[in-house]
Amino acid sequence: MTIRRSIIIAASLVAFAASADAAFAAASATTKECSDQWAKMKADNKVPSGLTWPKFLSQCSKDAAAAGDQGAAAQPAATKTATAKPAATKIAAKSDTVDEGDTGSSAADKKSCDAKWGTYKASKGVHGWKAYFTFMAGCMP
Repeated sequence: MTIRRSIIIAASLVAFAASADAAFAAASATTKECSDQWAKMKADNKVPSGLTWPKFLSQCSKDAAAAGDQGAAAQPAATKTATAKPAATKIAAKSDTVDEGDTGSSAADKKSCDAKWGTYKASKGVHGWKAYFTFMAGCMP
């Protein structure tokens, strides 16, 4: 192995290790915050029935990621434990504000393009997802 190749490999390993350490540090900080919240809830006997540490950690980590790790530990434990209803409301709120330009005929357009794709694929001898998406991009209005 040449010296140049060895240097490149060493530099790559150092860069990988640095990025892994940063990701681990962020994850461990979040885990520490969640662990502290869990311990406080247990000490105060405020753990909701049916809530386990793995479920709590999962939700707490998701909340921290959604908050960008800013103020995740500052949120009260009650908001951390509510899982299904707030998530459903957030999804509904997002879908209400997003205008995807779907019309009533978009499903019919896709079916028409799918039928044309079969003919196009057979005549041109193309295959694969890239060819399909390229074709569909040109076919859909």
